[in-house]
Amino acid sequence: MAVLALTFKQDNPCNTTILADDAAVLYTVATSFADADKPVTYVHTPYGERVAEWEWRDARSDILTLGMRPQVSASAWLKKSIIPYKGTVTFKDDLGVEYKWTNNLPGQSLQLYGPQSKTEPIARFVRARKGQPQPSMLLLDECAKRMRDMVVVSFLLLERRRRESEVETSSRAAALAIPLATLSCCR
Repeated sequence: MAVLALTFKQDNPCNTTILADDAAVLYTVATSFADADKPVTYVHTPYGERVAEWEWRDARSDILTLGMRPQVSASAWLKKSIIPYKGTVTFKDDLGVEYKWTNNLPGQSLQLYGPQSKTEPIARFVRARKGQPQPSMLLLDECAKRMRDMVVVSFLLLERRRRESEVETSSRAAALAIPLATLSCCR
């Protein structure tokens, strides 16, 4: 059961304002393209404190700075599972407890599970639907709320990559589709 709904003012994991239930700003997310080859996404509190930043990289994992920790490859913190659950990504909190994001595949919505929550997610993303007034939201239960910064940063990193894959998948599908006019002339 969600105890905190984080609302995305813009449905964009790279440039948005994240609001609490009472419309108070919790985070600002902004991406700088000052160096076109190395965009950098910044996550700040409303007081200007840096929560995280990461430098985008195409062929390799983004370079992440989470809080006051040293820079690491994002994939060193967010570990993708290859077999058997390709759409699963895990990370560990400061105490070494492992959490698992599922549905990290095109067309799906991310859900986060904790060590005690095998059937009920502790956080889940609800994407805005076209033609409906409800904005995108990340719903957190009490456990996820306690580690909100890690949940938000891991979500933003994964959602950007997931959306890129979604666009690539639809582009490939469109490129491989055979126009109906072509089919009718072959009969």
